[in-house]
Amino acid sequence: MRFAFGKMLVSILLAAALSACGGGGSGGPESNLPSRTFSWDPPTQYTDESNIGDPARELLEYWIYVKSDNTAFTPMDHYVIVPAVDPVTSQLVTSYDLSLAAADFSLKQGIQYHVTIRTVCMSGVASDFSDPGADVTF
Repeated sequence: MRFAFGKMLVSILLAAALSACGGGGSGGPESNLPSRTFSWDPPTQYTDESNIGDPARELLEYWIYVKSDNTAFTPMDHYVIVPAVDPVTSQLVTSYDLSLAAADFSLKQGIQYHVTIRTVCMSGVASDFSDPGADVTF
């Protein structure tokens, strides 16, 4: 089954926290990037328009993709995996702090990044990409 993302909301919340330093001049990822929370509404239907009964039971994980160029996202692009259900609270996950992936994506301050998400159901089938439009600058 495939997921429908027509009504999926994706947004970036800019945290007020600012880091004191911009990081070293090495050109690598910065470990002290300010928090940037990427949030979404989980899909409610598969593309065949059948409903997702209980997302906490039917969704396995989310794949979050980040890139600085303006090219289309592809399944071959690098992503981080976020569990669909928080193992501590047993609540459905609907946000992720992108600063946690600074090393994974070599994120740096002052660069605009484009972000998208895919959902994976328990059977391992991945959705299409969410609609673009979530951009973030650290």
